[in-house]
Amino acid sequence: MPTALEMAGPILEILTWLCLPAGLALLFYSGILRRFVHPWSVAEAVVYADESGTGFRWFDRKFQVHHAPMSPYDIRDLAVGDTLPIYYHPKRPTQWQTATPEDVGRTAVVLGRVLTGIGAAAFIVGFFLPMF
Repeated sequence: MPTALEMAGPILEILTWLCLPAGLALLFYSGILRRFVHPWSVAEAVVYADESGTGFRWFDRKFQVHHAPMSPYDIRDLAVGDTLPIYYHPKRPTQWQTATPEDVGRTAVVLGRVLTGIGAAAFIVGFFLPMF
């Protein structure tokens, strides 16, 4: 019957080969996402109310005016003329939000770090295992 140390060698090697390349690939992918993908721009939106209704207005990077009609219930805490930051997609200004958007590739970064850590730990333990 094999001992625990004899069984640990193949298990550590499998963990190294599965986790380390996958983790490094995810870190590389998330680095590319963070470098080249900028989906949200921020602008100062002003609350308005006129005969067409109430909502937000803001200028994009090309100085075009965009409207986001809202119901009075949705902006009940804001008065006409108040400003707030609004995040919008530069290519599709109709896609907007008032909450701070999540970082691009955040899940890939976390998963990449975990997998790389597991793979690196398995590599180091597997390297020193034959000494015992």
